[in-house]
Amino acid sequence: MPTLAETLATTTPVSALLRKARKLGLHDVDALIALAVARGCSHYAPGRDSLPQPPTRQTLGDEELTILLLLGENPYDPAAIRCAAQLARSPHIDPKRLARLAIMEKTERVLAHIAHAGVAHDPDGTEFWQNLIDRLPSAAPRREPNLPHWTRFVSMPGRQRGGTAPTRWLVPRP
Repeated sequence: MPTLAETLATTTPVSALLRKARKLGLHDVDALIALAVARGCSHYAPGRDSLPQPPTRQTLGDEELTILLLLGENPYDPAAIRCAAQLARSPHIDPKRLARLAIMEKTERVLAHIAHAGVAHDPDGTEFWQNLIDRLPSAAPRREPNLPHWTRFVSMPGRQRGGTAPTRWLVPRP
């Protein structure tokens, strides 16, 4: 299975953050998603095993977990990118720290893709996403055919009995 970096035709950096995660017992993308589910990303819970003893936020912050889900070393898994988009809107996320980690771990291209979708389609988080974009290296938004479309970051209930339900960005539940 190709890595995310191979899918995006970029180099694969070696991540110090991934070494930290492995020391904490998070050895694959499924374990990272399971930790995100434990932290409120319940949209990705079906069919996933829970972690017996998940690391605390003090041990591994939500910013770090978000970036871990976006690493180029990971096998290409759109669910990990979508889960990162949901976790990024956690109230525990500091956009300044998230941007700094993205630059350090070479995930800014994927994070910028998510952030641009957030500015356009997350009215409750526009300020957060714009703050994040402002802190990432400036580059023209690019078409990313191998990354999930913005519709994969939102809930689109559509028509219901009382009318049309609004589209909402997926955010972690407490």
